[in-house]
Amino acid sequence: MDLEERFGATRFDIRAALAELALRQTVEHVPNRGFRVATPDRQRIRDMLAVRALLEVEAALTALPQLDAAALRLLEAKADAFDRAVAEGTPASQSATNLDFHDTLYGFSPNRALVEVATETRDRARLWPLVLWPSMQSLRRSAEGHREILAALRAGDAARVAASVRSHILGSAANQPVEEG
Repeated sequence: MDLEERFGATRFDIRAALAELALRQTVEHVPNRGFRVATPDRQRIRDMLAVRALLEVEAALTALPQLDAAALRLLEAKADAFDRAVAEGTPASQSATNLDFHDTLYGFSPNRALVEVATETRDRARLWPLVLWPSMQSLRRSAEGHREILAALRAGDAARVAASVRSHILGSAANQPVEEG
């Protein structure tokens, strides 16, 4: 009822949203108590990231033959936008420009089903609606990852594209839950 009042939503809408969050394992239902924020299952997160890397590498590789000079300039502009967001933006703008870089790259893939599944997997694997990098250093590493991907794309080197996309996803601090100590 608190959520209904706070968001001006119907009970049906709130239950549907909570059910979706439960499917994403962001919240968990506790019988006779309601919902609570779920404790992340670190192994599941690692497994989802491995699947995500497979899909996004393939999306980048299928996009590679489609990239002409104009497409590379567009991707450069998207990387520049992320760089600006890193330097002076909000977490929301950092997340949005990061996603825009990846979505633009994968948008050149002729395999629409692959791109849809890769995007759905990415969105399911994210712990929060906004990806929050734990430090400025990790944000800068992510920006460098975009530059490495771009360099590989410019070179037309499929093995380098695959390695740079895989490294960018699996090595990003934004994708790794902080270990409790």
